[in-house]
Amino acid sequence: MSTDTVAGVDWAGGAWLAVLLREDGQPECCLERDLEALWNGDAGVDRILVDVPIGLPHDAETLAAREAVDSAARSAAERPSSVFPVPSRGACEAAKDGADYETVSEQNRADLGKGLSRQSYHIAPAVGEVDAFLRRDEAASERVMEAHPEVCFRGLNGRRLDRSKTTAPGVGERLDALDGHLDDPGAALGRICRRLADVPDDVANESDPTVDDAVDALGLAVVANRPAEELRFLPGDADHQDGEGIPMRMAYWSPEPLA
Repeated sequence: MSTDTVAGVDWAGGAWLAVLLREDGQPECCLERDLEALWNGDAGVDRILVDVPIGLPHDAETLAAREAVDSAARSAAERPSSVFPVPSRGACEAAKDGADYETVSEQNRADLGKGLSRQSYHIAPAVGEVDAFLRRDEAASERVMEAHPEVCFRGLNGRRLDRSKTTAPGVGERLDALDGHLDDPGAALGRICRRLADVPDDVANESDPTVDDAVDALGLAVVANRPAEELRFLPGDADHQDGEGIPMRMAYWSPEPLA
């Protein structure tokens, strides 16, 4: 296993839920208002896997590259509905500035020739925040990587997951997938949930993470804790980049390549 401090990060509807793994392998967690604060903060994080699109389309060519990544993720996870269309960079910038749904959707249509779902609109400000951060920090763009929890759990589990993560059986299925990769995953999840009850009010008021947010962040942290040379990426060996040179890829770990 890696000896770096790594983090799995999930957007929890107003703040970033981070699960950190250090050399002792015991998970810690925190809520941060922005991802850049986590990267530059006292935690000393060396690698982040985050469930948010990285590498944004702005025209037909970069849209095709982005769709190749997302298509590979749908195939690998074997849960197609869990991967939603990625907004254009222009749409994310508009959403980050507070534009309403209709304005952001029209910007997406102007950039990519199609509108935007409500689901994509609601996460667009977070996507834009991460995109702006990585364009400012070239070093971070190599070590802050996109990952999808369903792909990561599929790789760790060795087979398709059958239950939704929003159900108790689905949470149990994902904890089973972590067996052998993390000591006592159920106890780790319990510690994370208890710790989230104690976060400062000024941050807690921004977000109320769900159990599946915590499970997702824990799964991403376990994959982030693999040695860097063991990480795999979707879509395979393809070298896709967006118009700013930011890699378009999803990190995961599995004994054998997925899809």
